[in-house]
Amino acid sequence: MIPAILHQTWETLDPPARFRAFRDGIRRVNPGLDMRLYDEAGRRALIERHWPEALRTYDRLPFGVAKADLFRLIAVHAEGGFYADLDMECVRPIERFRHTMQAVFSIETEVTPQRQLELGYARPFQIANCMFGAPAGHPFIAELVSATLRRLAAAPLRRPDAIEDMTGPRALTRHFYWRRPGDVAILAQVHWLPPDLYAAIPALARHIHFRHHCAGSWKDGNGRPLPLIRRWIERNLLPNPYPRGLWHDFGWR
Repeated sequence: MIPAILHQTWETLDPPARFRAFRDGIRRVNPGLDMRLYDEAGRRALIERHWPEALRTYDRLPFGVAKADLFRLIAVHAEGGFYADLDMECVRPIERFRHTMQAVFSIETEVTPQRQLELGYARPFQIANCMFGAPAGHPFIAELVSATLRRLAAAPLRRPDAIEDMTGPRALTRHFYWRRPGDVAILAQVHWLPPDLYAAIPALARHIHFRHHCAGSWKDGNGRPLPLIRRWIERNLLPNPYPRGLWHDFGWR
C-alpha cells in the first residue's frame, strides 16, 4: 500500500501564494495526508541520508528542475508516498490510488504519430513525472534513479532544452517502454492530467482528481513561436473523458 505521504519541493520553504493555495487545497481535500515540503537544504539532506552516492551528481546539476527531477524519485523510493509538483490542484481525494503495491503513474499526453516517431516512443503516450506514487523501495523507482545517474555520468546536462530527455518525462517514458514493467500501473490521463477545457465542462469533469496548471517556472519563455507545421505535429491529442476503468492497459501486465 502506498503511504499517505505527499512530497513536494521548492527552492525555499515559502513558495509563491498561488502554490501555497494549491497545497492548502490538497490538505483540505485529503485530511490526514502527511504533506512534506523540501527546500534545497532539505533535498540534499534526504539524498545524503538515503542515496548518498547520488549527491555529487545532484550538486553538479545546473538547473533546479533537474535537481527536483532526481530528488522526487529518491524521496518516493526512500519513504514511499506520492510526489506532486506545486502546480497540481486536487479536486477529489487521493485515497483511491493508495491501495496497491504497484507504482502509480499517469499518462501525461497522447502525441501525434509523427511526434511519437521523433521521440522514439513505443506507444503514442508520454508518461508524466509531475505526479506519481509508490510504496517505499519500489524496484521500478530504484531503476529510474540508477538510470538517471548513469545517463548523467555518460553525458552531463548542460542545456535547459535537454532536461526532459535527461531527467524528465521523456526519460521516464522511454525507460517505461524499454522495461515494460508489470509492477507499474498507469492511470488513464483524465484522472490526474486532464486538458484544461475538461474542468470547465461538468459532464467531462466527473473523473478528474487532480489538475496540472503547468506553471512551467523553469522554462524559458523567450523562445520564438513554433511554425504552424511544428505546432500541428507537437499538438496534444484530447483524451477520452469517460475511460472504461481507472488504468490504461498497455498489454504486458
